[in-house]
Amino acid sequence: MSFGAALKQARETQGLTTQDVALRTKIRGDYLKALEEGNTSLLPERTFARSYLQRYARELSLDPAPLLAEFDRSVPADASQTLRGPAFKGATGAATTTGASASSRGARTGNPAMLTAAVTALIVLGAGGYYAYSAFLKPSPASAVPAVPVAAEPTPAPVVTVRLSVSSVPSGAQVYLDNRDLGVTPVKSFPVDARTNAQLRVEFTGRAPLKQTVDLSRSRNLRAQLNPASSTLTDLVAKRAADQAAAARAAAKPAARPAAGTTNGTTPAGTNPTTQPSVTPPAAAAKPAATPAAQAVNVTFTGAAWTRVTDGSGRVLFEGTPPAGSVKGFPKGVTIRTGNAGVVKVSVNGAAAASLGQAGQVVTRQF
Repeated sequence: MSFGAALKQARETQGLTTQDVALRTKIRGDYLKALEEGNTSLLPERTFARSYLQRYARELSLDPAPLLAEFDRSVPADASQTLRGPAFKGATGAATTTGASASSRGARTGNPAMLTAAVTALIVLGAGGYYAYSAFLKPSPASAVPAVPVAAEPTPAPVVTVRLSVSSVPSGAQVYLDNRDLGVTPVKSFPVDARTNAQLRVEFTGRAPLKQTVDLSRSRNLRAQLNPASSTLTDLVAKRAADQAAAARAAAKPAARPAAGTTNGTTPAGTNPTTQPSVTPPAAAAKPAATPAAQAVNVTFTGAAWTRVTDGSGRVLFEGTPPAGSVKGFPKGVTIRTGNAGVVKVSVNGAAAASLGQAGQVVTRQF
């Protein structure tokens, strides 16, 4: 029995098809059928055909040695390792020739040198195509977009803090700066951010509110005069400077001209200076100075103390810090507010002077 007939008989005995064996052995079904029929024209090279025969026999639990020996006798090895040999009968008994097999295999397998050249050419073409595609995707230097320099952000200016002081007549008025509540007057040295246009608002019940734009590029000391009909705002620093300038101008005025009949302080010729009586004009006579004792309310300052004195209508009669030892007189019905009550003594109608309070105490009293 030939090796092909033995394989076919064992397969049919186990109830298998060539397709079942192909799934198990991973051998193509046409190769299995060619082994069973002994048709070498459909088989690959001799080495692979022997390997398929051996795997097929073991899958069917056959001893592959006698089958391989039968295969070697039917298809002896030659220099080309192709299936060339005398005709033999397969499992069906049909006679086949190895010459026709060799002719068909040569047409199927082709020339190895040509295959190698074809593969090499494909590799070269693929490499060239990849290089050309990469060069196409890479942007040229001329088309590159120049980098736009980013301007550096300006450094914000540092915040400058100034001091705002606000007083009012009458005192106790509500103060707002750009709608921010700063408290009631007197507001002293309140820290605010410097700016040129700030909206100041001062309000007191029963008085016309004051609304004014102020320049806070520097520290300010302001006083609001709140009247029933209208209100005004005074810059105390500017007012003080104006008063000092007026006093300096008054002090710099030239002395009064000499009286008629004299020339450069000398008497006219022919006049005896000893016979001319010295007469003081009535207008030049010194007026008696009013003393504090003549006032109903006398205020004595034994130390430095900021003090404001207003009359019954709210008009400011005095505001400032007089030197120690100063005495000031005012009519009855005034209101005195001081920031250091321990050094301010008040006498009414000649009575003994009494301190307004303790040292450093803020006191407001009416006399």
